[in-house]
Amino acid sequence: MQSLEIKSLTKWYGQAKGIEDVTFSIEQGEVFGYLGPNGSGKTTTIRCIMGLLKPSSGEVRVLGRRIAAGRGTQHARIGHLPGEFRIWPRLTARRSLSILAALGGSDRVKRRREELAERLDLNLDRPVGDLSKGNRQKVGVIYAFEHQSNVLILDEPTIGLDPLIRQTVLDLIREAADAGAAVLLSSHDLSEVSAVCVRAGILRQGRLVELAPISRIVEQGEHRLKVWFVDGSLVAHVPADQLPGVRVIEQKPGMLHIAYHGGTDVILKWVARFSIDRIATPQTSLEEAFMQYYRQQSNAPIKPGGDASAKGGGP
Repeated sequence: MQSLEIKSLTKWYGQAKGIEDVTFSIEQGEVFGYLGPNGSGKTTTIRCIMGLLKPSSGEVRVLGRRIAAGRGTQHARIGHLPGEFRIWPRLTARRSLSILAALGGSDRVKRRREELAERLDLNLDRPVGDLSKGNRQKVGVIYAFEHQSNVLILDEPTIGLDPLIRQTVLDLIREAADAGAAVLLSSHDLSEVSAVCVRAGILRQGRLVELAPISRIVEQGEHRLKVWFVDGSLVAHVPADQLPGVRVIEQKPGMLHIAYHGGTDVILKWVARFSIDRIATPQTSLEEAFMQYYRQQSNAPIKPGGDASAKGGGP
């Protein structure tokens, strides 16, 4: 069942294009990654989904009902965490969430709110304005998840959170999908997206150029290897004839940081010639992965609208 359907969605800001001809759908129980650099159209799309912006053309349907801009959405059935979550600073987190919950029926979410606060290690009785950025983000996470909604629209849900709490949020996303929710996850963290998403929409120049398995983005991106040598004065020379396609990112006495495509076997055999102190495999950022993906696709035309497997876009 398609819980979220977006058809030929276009939004112009005067002469400036926001998104154009975006078409995709998210199934019940699916976590869908909505990916693109800043300015690619993710937030514009989300605001159209939530009825906060009126599209220039096209339509959005959530749970079978068409979204009309400026009208009340199905608050109890759609959980939303905006990229910049703001709330009343003088009220406590508990009071603020109670007011927001009233939009969708507050009585049935109180127990869930307390459970989420405990899992996220958040004191609900402190004024929001006194909370750190990370704790304010936790309030936003509770706001999105407390109704156990059928559809979740999450824009950078783990920003500002420490690693343990980030993992808790990812667990909440998985649990929501297992319970049948459709989840749209917009994020700049490649490891985060690959941990919970199977499929992703990739935005380029205001259009959705491809719907692809998230594994394809990871595979096409560069891999990184950072090596520290026991001999702190060693400057290892990378032989181009033995290691074609390897790119040196940083090199100094005792350390080498390289990027490469494909398998690691040949590179590790070369590195093993030296006495190694330690090795790390830094994660390529999602922004870098996009740039690599775009460079590889630079000679391919943007696919026209119409087929849900290859459309859309936005800033």
